[in-house]
This record gives sequence, structure tokens and C-alpha cells, in this order.
Amino acid sequence: MKPSRTTCSDRLFSHCFIEALGRLQIQEPNPNLGSLYIYDLRDQRTLFASCPIPVMLGYTADVIHQMGAVGLGTLIHPDDLNSVSQHYQHFATLRSNDVIMLNYRMKRADGAWYWLHSQETPLVTAIDGVPLQVLGIVRLMPQLLTDPLEEILSRAKFSNNANESQNNSLT
Repeated sequence: MKPSRTTCSDRLFSHCFIEALGRLQIQEPNPNLGSLYIYDLRDQRTLFASCPIPVMLGYTADVIHQMGAVGLGTLIHPDDLNSVSQHYQHFATLRSNDVIMLNYRMKRADGAWYWLHSQETPLVTAIDGVPLQVLGIVRLMPQLLTDPLEEILSRAKFSNNANESQNNSLT
């Protein structure tokens, strides 16, 4: 596979954009405002986030550190895993003016499920138009909290899935 090339101005723009966002960032992230982020598709990592999703969901720095690299994925509602996975796979086929959106649930630190709304668009593309970095925004949507009965059933299902995977890892 031939490596993707970007123009010097694309890389300079991305670097300058990240620096500018850093200058604008509030000292204390405000989860109510959501999070603006830049994700590098080639390196599979977040380059910038105004408020990391775990912070938006009420997790402390210690808990985030303990989660490790795959921890964020464990917070996605089991019923939404496929749609979230498909959404992220779609990044590779985005064209310069495309915007994709997704609503999905994630588990808050207090155990409740919250709906999130994300939108992404290419920020930096290779010369052939393949996206290398995406600019996204994700917002909490408390007005779409799950029905209390669905919430109880969801918590029980999530707890059972976690217990099963923990028991399987011990054997």
C-alpha cells in the first residue's frame, strides 16, 4: 500500500489549528458545552479534545487512567456498539464536504446512560482526497435520557455482560 501524502500547507494548517484551539480552551473543561476534537485516522488517536468524553460523563482522571486504551469502548451501550463501529469505519470514505452524525448512549460515572450526538467532517485529507484527520463535535443530550424502565433493564444487561466477561477472563 502506497503511503498517503499531504501537502505541506495541510500539515501546517492542522498544526496551527490545534495550537489555536489550545489557546481558546477553557482552563476547566465544561461538559455542558460538549467537546470539539481532532482525530488522526492514520495514527488512530485523538490529537486534541476540548473536553474528553470520559470527563463529560463524570469520570475522574484516575478512573480514566485505569480504563486504559480500550476503556472508552466499554462505556458504549451494548445495543449501540455496531452503529458506533460502523460510524467510525465510515470516516475512511468521507469526502471533503461530508458531515456524518450519530446518536448513541454511553455510561456515565453514576451508572446512568446518557445519549450523545456526534458530528464529524474531514479536516485534513491526502492529495487523493482520503481523510487523514477528522474534526468532530460530540454533545451530551440529556433531553434524550432513556425511559426509566429501559434504564433499569439496560443497567442490568450491562452489569450481567460485565460480570460474564470478568468471569471469562478469570478462567
